[in-house]
Amino acid sequence: MEKVDRRVRRTRALLGQALRDLILTKPYETITIQDITNQADLNRATFYLHYASKEELLMDSLKQQFDALVEQLEVEKNGRPMWENPVTLRLIFEYVAANGDLFKVLLGPQGQGHVMYRVINYIAQVDEEELESAFGQDALPIPNAILARHFAGALFALISWWLEQDMPYSPAYMAETIQQLCMAGFIPVLAEVGSGARAN
Repeated sequence: MEKVDRRVRRTRALLGQALRDLILTKPYETITIQDITNQADLNRATFYLHYASKEELLMDSLKQQFDALVEQLEVEKNGRPMWENPVTLRLIFEYVAANGDLFKVLLGPQGQGHVMYRVINYIAQVDEEELESAFGQDALPIPNAILARHFAGALFALISWWLEQDMPYSPAYMAETIQQLCMAGFIPVLAEVGSGARAN
């Protein structure tokens, strides 16, 4: 069973890498399944054993990368939520920088809307879990889901702008700036609103 799982993972990794390589050389919408299998040196039947479409392949490939990033963030968090921890924020920007060419295509003006939606949703899900851990599920008058999407949307917008501008600032600078913005505005408001809600 382990050998089968390893073979499946290897095949999916080959297909994912093939798609990422192709995205850097031609518009995503023009890429065909045949292009992907040719690039991966696999046949179409093998592709359809694993995925129904190139969109499913792209989402699975991105999810695997995001899951690996989240695991790394969990190690570095030290009990601090993402928005007040420059280390975890820096890791996010370092990850984006390491995959800059790919994310420029996917998240840029000509990028794929469903990719943007998934990225924001993924960040928001992590944020919502951290908000619940820090403040509780119903401790704040503003729903955690709204707060999480607010932060995720702001972070996504900054990442997109940073990529469009060819990353003029270092990952560390971007992380520290976001933390300062959060600590100066977002977090104090939460603390004040939360204490008021608890007092009432």
